[in-house]
Amino acid sequence: MLTSSRGLSRTGKLVGIAAVVGVASIGCWLVGLAIGSVLMAFIGLMTGATTFVPLPADTFVLNASADLDPVVIGVVGGLRNATMVLVERRWILIFVDHPAFDRFAGFFHQNRLVTLTSRNMFLGLLVGGASFIPFEPFRLIAVMADYSPVRYAIATFLSRGGRYYVLALVGSALLEVGFLQQAIWLTLILFFFGLWRSAVRLLRRDDHGGAERSDGSEPGPDPDETPEVAR
Repeated sequence: MLTSSRGLSRTGKLVGIAAVVGVASIGCWLVGLAIGSVLMAFIGLMTGATTFVPLPADTFVLNASADLDPVVIGVVGGLRNATMVLVERRWILIFVDHPAFDRFAGFFHQNRLVTLTSRNMFLGLLVGGASFIPFEPFRLIAVMADYSPVRYAIATFLSRGGRYYVLALVGSALLEVGFLQQAIWLTLILFFFGLWRSAVRLLRRDDHGGAERSDGSEPGPDPDETPEVAR
């Protein structure tokens, strides 16, 4: 009964943080729409999209590139990311102690991404944040390895800000040739396809009782033993 109460308490905290982020994101977005500020609306959307909330950040960046300078998008997007990953960090640290985290624990069983990223966490975050590889696993690794929050935020700002700047440049170029709307729709389709694929993989893993990882290898040592990190 005590364990159940603790689980409910953690669930309340998780839901509470998610609710605050969601309300802040939607509220800022609505204010931006009401006053006609593309920048305010962009900040609102990125508040949610840069955390555990599954929102298409690349789509928001391309859409904003029609009205905002790429430098503004890169700096604002990077700063918003760097701020919100620290909020997300708190959320993950609570989630780690929640019973539901057990289904994700297998991710740390001799996972190649964990091993490679842990050799140089800062470089791993730069690569993960700037590339089109999903950034979420890198963020999870950084938090679980207790990586320096300051370095974590800096790496996030540099990688995501640079990515958004380049993406905004692409959006501006597409706008000139009349293909921006098509690109926005394409990113939305790819985003929802990625969500669907991730959900299917998670369901398949649950059907196998967690005995098999996505790369087909057998579970390794205790997931509580996280690798040493180069700080």
